Amino acid sequence: MKIAITGGSGFLGKYLVERIKNENHKPVILSRREIDKLQTGYESRLTDYSKTNLLEKLLDIDAVIHLAAKRGSQGKISEFHDNEILTQNLYDACFELNITNIVYASSISVYSDEKLLPWKEEQIPTPELMYGVSKLTNEYLGNIYSRKKGMYIKNLRFAHLYGFNEKNNYMINRFFRQAFHREQLVLNTKSVAKREFLYAKDAAKAVICALKKDSTSGTYNVGSGEALTNYEVAVKINTIFGNANNLIVKDPDANEAIHPSYMDNSKAKIMLNFSPDYTFSTALSEIYTMMRGLDNVPLWY
Repeated sequence: MKIAITGGSGFLGKYLVERIKNENHKPVILSRREIDKLQTGYESRLTDYSKTNLLEKLLDIDAVIHLAAKRGSQGKISEFHDNEILTQNLYDACFELNITNIVYASSISVYSDEKLLPWKEEQIPTPELMYGVSKLTNEYLGNIYSRKKGMYIKNLRFAHLYGFNEKNNYMINRFFRQAFHREQLVLNTKSVAKREFLYAKDAAKAVICALKKDSTSGTYNVGSGEALTNYEVAVKINTIFGNANNLIVKDPDANEAIHPSYMDNSKAKIMLNFSPDYTFSTALSEIYTMMRGLDNVPLWY
């Protein structure tokens, strides 16, 4: 099977192309920028994500994984409209080419109501950020195309993703690099809000599980089933990375300013046959081993 991945050169896309290859399928990366096949080892196709161009690029494709998205500043919904237009262009092209098996990467950010934790797919979503609003809009687009056009679009609401060598300064990635260099980790407060994290390898596994259900559509929570406070995250990273007890909390009484976020993932287990392969600790062990193989681990990106 030849599987196209929109945004396939991004963080999750890199895990997916490896997983697809290991499943004996052929990944095809769709991207707005040129990608050197000699560097990646995979076929890539340049696209502007217009419907006309997608009809050309998807002509020989059997299934699609939709990851491509732009991130805005969260203040203006207009910053995300390109994502919605891209998604409809993609689904229109797939419909005309009779590509019905599609997986869309949505997010836990479509939820926010703490009174309803753990969040379930049947609840009315209440996103707090424009990113979540846009993700939810694209889910609804997929539901319309599944219901009215006979397509099988799976919306996967991923928990907070993490993985190896992600080049940003988000807390978890910063902590990886600090612990690797035996630096002290710093938390502003001893946290209480538990959040669900998902190793990107398990996210890739979930996508493949969803693709195998080629006559199934709908929305599915995809997480690890393991929710941790920022304090617990920091302690586990330090322990696995050989940096134990090298952690300070600036003000244990300060307001944490984050909210708990975790889901009920039982529907994906039942309907998609998905269960994670990694705990947070086993994923950290693998990431630490891979980091030791890098020539350079900068503290900041």
